[in-house]
Amino acid sequence: MPIKDKLQKPELETIMLIDDDPVSLLVMAESLQEVGFAVIESNDGHKGLTLFAEQHPALILVDLQMPGMDGYTFCKSVRSTPLGRDIPIVVVTGVDDVESIERAYDCGATDFIIKPIRWSIFRHRIQYILRSSNAMQSVQRSSNLLAEAQRVAKLGNWTWDLNEQKLFVSEESYRIFGVPRVDPGVFHRLLMSSVHKDDKKGFDIAVQKASDGEATDFAFLACLPNGEAKNILMHLDGSAEHLEPGHRIFGTIQDITERRKAEESVRQLAYYDSITGLPNRDLFKEHLSMALHQAERSKEKIAVMFLDLDNFKRVNDSLGHEAGDALLKAVSERLHESLRSSDLAARDVADMNSSLARLGGDEFTVMLSGLHGIEHVEMIAQRILDRIAEPMMLSGNRVCVSSSIGIAIYPEDGEDLDTLLRNADAAMYEVKSQGRNGVFFYDNALRQQSHDRLELESELHTAIEQDQLTLFYQPKVDAETCQLLGFEALIRWIHPERGMVSPIDFIPVAEESGLILPMGAWVIKTACRQYQAWRKVTDTEFSVSVNLSAHQFADEHLMTTIRDILIETEMPAQYLEFEITETVLMQDADAAMKILDQMKVMGLRVSIDDFGTGYSSISYLKYFPADVLKIDREFVKDLPDDEQDATITNAIILLGKALNMGIVAEGVETESQLQWMRDKGCDQIQGYLFSPPVPPERAEEMLIDPFSLRHD
Repeated sequence: MPIKDKLQKPELETIMLIDDDPVSLLVMAESLQEVGFAVIESNDGHKGLTLFAEQHPALILVDLQMPGMDGYTFCKSVRSTPLGRDIPIVVVTGVDDVESIERAYDCGATDFIIKPIRWSIFRHRIQYILRSSNAMQSVQRSSNLLAEAQRVAKLGNWTWDLNEQKLFVSEESYRIFGVPRVDPGVFHRLLMSSVHKDDKKGFDIAVQKASDGEATDFAFLACLPNGEAKNILMHLDGSAEHLEPGHRIFGTIQDITERRKAEESVRQLAYYDSITGLPNRDLFKEHLSMALHQAERSKEKIAVMFLDLDNFKRVNDSLGHEAGDALLKAVSERLHESLRSSDLAARDVADMNSSLARLGGDEFTVMLSGLHGIEHVEMIAQRILDRIAEPMMLSGNRVCVSSSIGIAIYPEDGEDLDTLLRNADAAMYEVKSQGRNGVFFYDNALRQQSHDRLELESELHTAIEQDQLTLFYQPKVDAETCQLLGFEALIRWIHPERGMVSPIDFIPVAEESGLILPMGAWVIKTACRQYQAWRKVTDTEFSVSVNLSAHQFADEHLMTTIRDILIETEMPAQYLEFEITETVLMQDADAAMKILDQMKVMGLRVSIDDFGTGYSSISYLKYFPADVLKIDREFVKDLPDDEQDATITNAIILLGKALNMGIVAEGVETESQLQWMRDKGCDQIQGYLFSPPVPPERAEEMLIDPFSLRHD
């Protein structure tokens, strides 16, 4: 089929002719068809109504004088239908008296043509009438759409002629104010009187700007005649017509009450804690930043308190999360009660709640600003400690909690919010280290400690870049035969000036700075490469284990990282073991099980490290797909003499055996400890009795020469 035949031809506009004179019908039809109209005809008014309902013509030509139903009645009938309200109707009449024409208009006629028809201009007139009708309908549709859009948006518009003091107001403007259409002057008085007294000055300024030819927006609270209050947004735009500034003001008026409510809900979610209702970290930082600017100008001091609950985890674990949430709410209320308005001089913040915040977990902050001295700060902190320590009822249980508070002072302990928060946090941890339930001000010792920590972090960055890190390996041996079974890889930092830096010093820094993730990946990759290197010098089967920190275990990319390393190093998965502490696993036991399942699917081995020192639940332990339980050295060091340690350790061994798990004892240093472990059925031994952690070269000697592991 030719392409042109596939194209849809545009529909012709249809004109309906109704006349009982067949000659007139014929001539009108031919004249209109010649200029491209489609024509439908009827010689009777009743039949014409039926055709109109079926065909929906664009224009109707109807004779006024017809038997049965005349043109007047036909016009009325068409106009009474929804489809006939806007269609142009041209009456054809041989009567040219004014009364007949006016009657035709009253019945709904759009225009008229007098017989005899002047055929030379007939078709042009019809085209003009139809074009005008289409234009009017288009304008009406646009007007209807605009009115509907304004109704949905609750947006009205108006024009204020300042010279003539006339106001032209849209329908929606009246609807917004909840009043029927009234005289514009009445609406003007209503508008002016509805502006809340607190917004009146701003409203007058906005109107003055608009009258000077400026565009401005102003939101105000409107008090309506029915007693309702609405948030109204006005946009004002002045014009300078006829060289007269402010000749007219054009404006829109919009009801933004619901929008303000939605914005407030979003703000509540974004800036307030859902449990306590206190500001969250982001909002607290905003308030602290405002207070710092004020303090800089006024040369005043600010105290920032960092508060942490000492027993929150115990409450959460023993009584459940609902009780934990109730505890947080109670603490927030007690903080409010402990802070009198005289204590809070945050003049940039109207609401005293803004000086309190919950940062997350069981951590709260308090800001005391506008201080000339700090003599009362410790008294306020002690009042908070005492109030929080008072017993409370949670889930039918009498509960007591204590708290630790660290305090940093602006400007002595920091001139920016991040430094102040960090130093208050450091002071709080000093309280924890000294036994909890106390107050500590950031001091010179902590300042030096913070400086040393920042310096160590910088040097750790350099150590990673300059390959100062290395792995040492501590052997694991069979408890019965003393045969070498594998190694635990342990990271070491050999500093060019400090010498060997203890992991106790740099691992916490790596965790806080985020360096633990790239460092942890480096440890896994290095251990796998070392395993492959050793396989080239020995046929002995052995495994390598690597520790995973809490940050690594929580990393969503952990399994991808491990998979990529296994592929890159061609490491057999069954010889790679990951040691994960019991505490880390129990932070989110359900999530931990999913990760352990993925490890097992990949063929990796899993060991639960430091077992017995955390908060494990036996009900969870039986579901963890782990291969090994490692007995913490704290239970081993006093064996076999300490009866309690012996009981606990024996119980761990029996538990592991019952769950078909291997048992590794850490920290074995004496023959008597080794013999006790053998007698109890422990599988593997790790400790200084055989070897401390050693460099790769020494570990390789142990693999090549098993006699080098002899401990006697």
